[in-house]
Amino acid sequence: MKVTGLAPHFSRRSVVAGGAASLICAPALAANDKVTVAMTAGLADAPMIVAMERGYFKAENIDIEKVIFASASQTIVPLASKQIDVAGGSISAALYNGVDRYINIKAVADRSHTTDGIPYITIFVRQDLIDSGRFKSLKDLKGLKFAIIAKGITVTTLLEAGLRSAGLKMSDVDVVYMDYTKQAMALKNKALDVTLMGEPFATALVEDKVGVRFMNTNDYFPNYVVTVFLYGPSLLEDRREVGDRFMRALMRGMRDYNDALDDKGLLSTGNDDIISAFEREFRMTPKQLRSMFSHSVDPNGKINMKSVAIDWDFLVSDGQISGKVKPDQLLDVSFAQKAVASLGPYVRRAR
Repeated sequence: MKVTGLAPHFSRRSVVAGGAASLICAPALAANDKVTVAMTAGLADAPMIVAMERGYFKAENIDIEKVIFASASQTIVPLASKQIDVAGGSISAALYNGVDRYINIKAVADRSHTTDGIPYITIFVRQDLIDSGRFKSLKDLKGLKFAIIAKGITVTTLLEAGLRSAGLKMSDVDVVYMDYTKQAMALKNKALDVTLMGEPFATALVEDKVGVRFMNTNDYFPNYVVTVFLYGPSLLEDRREVGDRFMRALMRGMRDYNDALDDKGLLSTGNDDIISAFEREFRMTPKQLRSMFSHSVDPNGKINMKSVAIDWDFLVSDGQISGKVKPDQLLDVSFAQKAVASLGPYVRRAR
């Protein structure tokens, strides 16, 4: 998606009002700082939505402008050119290659990762393939059409690892690239066989009997970092203080969302304001929202670098990145560290 026409950032503008006749001026008023955030319309946006719904950004004098993208790989140029300030998505080959060309973009906090026993990202198989007996095990992936969101994104590692566990390789499947909305339509039309499907799409498709969650990717690749929050140069260089305040508000949303989940990764009873916000954002019913399996998000923002390093190894071996930029060169943990110092270490709220 090409993003054009975004308003420039003016930090802490002053507005002076007064009566011309009396020549009496009111005190200067500080305007809120605007932060433009790229979102992907998936459940990984949940901490952002919670923080917005509960007024945490407003409390930090920040106004949020949302822009929807299909994949984080599409946000690299807008981030680098300061058209957007924050993005959420995987650490992609496009990001490594962009940083290698001196683009200043950093991963600043965890956004979503998998957890044992919670089927957030699954190998999702079309229902009729299961019913007919065509698909019984991962070995049956051979020859099937398999979708992932975009080329060069790190979740490709999840596909490769799943194939390897079944004695297969990438060339044994027909890989196609499309966003979750198009994947859902293709599954319904039987133009697609299998995907790496996330929420909230998987829940809606299971309810419509379009497909089944065949296997949790965490079963063969535990604690996988699915997405991270990314800052561009507008916050890394020009407005670091705004970046600090944004992270503090975001981390409050992360923690509230974490508190709202039970041990099965489902939204617990109560939290009606979160459910209402998700109804608006995801266009799902409260019943659907309470039956979808959530990702995990680190309430202190910590990113699992072991998972990131495995992704990097795969992308290098696959020839998608040069290998000059290492995973630790993509991180700036200072924003999350300052937020934790301000808020204190996370302690899960008692239920």
